[in-house]
Amino acid sequence: MGKPSILNPPVLPTAPATMEFAEWSSLPADLINRVADCFLATIDLDYYMDFRAVCQSWRSATDDPKNTSDPRFRPRYWVIIDKVYKSKTYLLVNTITGRFLRKKLPLLRDYYVAISTRDGLLILMDIKSYQTVSVLNPFTGYLIRFIAPLPDEFVESATLLCDSSPTLVLLLCNKLYIDHDPDGSLRGSSRKVYMGDPSSESFVVYDDKYACPLIRLAVRGIYSNDEPGSVTPFPLAVAKGIFDLMRHFNVDPAEMSYDEDTMLSEDEILWNFWIGYGNRCYLLESAGQILIIITLKQGMEIYKIDTDRYILEHVKDIGNRAIFLGGYCMCMSVNADMFPSVDANCIYYMKGVDFSSDISMYNLLRRREKRISKDISYGSPPYTIIQHLSSSLTGL
Repeated sequence: MGKPSILNPPVLPTAPATMEFAEWSSLPADLINRVADCFLATIDLDYYMDFRAVCQSWRSATDDPKNTSDPRFRPRYWVIIDKVYKSKTYLLVNTITGRFLRKKLPLLRDYYVAISTRDGLLILMDIKSYQTVSVLNPFTGYLIRFIAPLPDEFVESATLLCDSSPTLVLLLCNKLYIDHDPDGSLRGSSRKVYMGDPSSESFVVYDDKYACPLIRLAVRGIYSNDEPGSVTPFPLAVAKGIFDLMRHFNVDPAEMSYDEDTMLSEDEILWNFWIGYGNRCYLLESAGQILIIITLKQGMEIYKIDTDRYILEHVKDIGNRAIFLGGYCMCMSVNADMFPSVDANCIYYMKGVDFSSDISMYNLLRRREKRISKDISYGSPPYTIIQHLSSSLTGL
């Protein structure tokens, strides 16, 4: 045999592919878990599921998310921003990392998505019977079906509490419609809180006028990027401070009062929100801070809760965060560094007249409002990420 050359290179010994795979599958369990925990830290649950699918030893070393409501496996940073109804394909975005994911969810052919919880779970209604409710984790496939029927009402907000048995908490109100009166007024009824576990034959119902404000805070909670309930309940002094702040800025009494005589009607609340006249209060966890956002007719004010001293401090700068506000006090915080068209230290919200809604931006540093674009319902594609993120909070 001649000497190796460029045309006749030496043949190096290689291990069989099966041997290489065997070495990967025999990695120490603690190392496998450390890699898996990196995916959970950024809520990249699709990566976590793919990681576990590699081999049996990796599945054995990591926790199975398919049969648990463990908050670690909830897609709390992920937001659905677009969908193709025919193929049940959903476009999601991670509001922390800016990663987009297109995911098929064929299971949803049999369900209608009523709303998502603040930590990314989907509240489903059976298309054959809207009174049957289920909760789905779209990443892990974890599905809980509830026996108790729901009335034909609009699901305004929802959360799933973790305990020995998962408890579903829903805030519902009657479906709104436009009356045929000349004034075209909006009609509705008071909200109600429904609570129950999967085996309950009926939900426990609380009338909202008795539940407000404490149960309402418990149901809506804080739109947190962390474990549900991790920043609630508030100490009494903090809760009182929040309501004093709302009173100071003349926030709608319906958001803070037990007194039925002082509560605004559903017509007034919805109309004031739509045209941007009503002062409102939003609670939000953003980058580890608990923020209180007060929207005013002219401008906005932000306070944060000092969790060590339990006092409220005025905030003029939220750093690289941008906040999106929606209806019914829904809101979210995103990392503006990950979305080039989103401005940091700004608040985005919808404002309009005659049901033609615009997306506006309020710059906290300059204290100025600026119209950005039309909402998706009144605009034309292609849509911007700002339009998608705004619409994700309105159900449009």
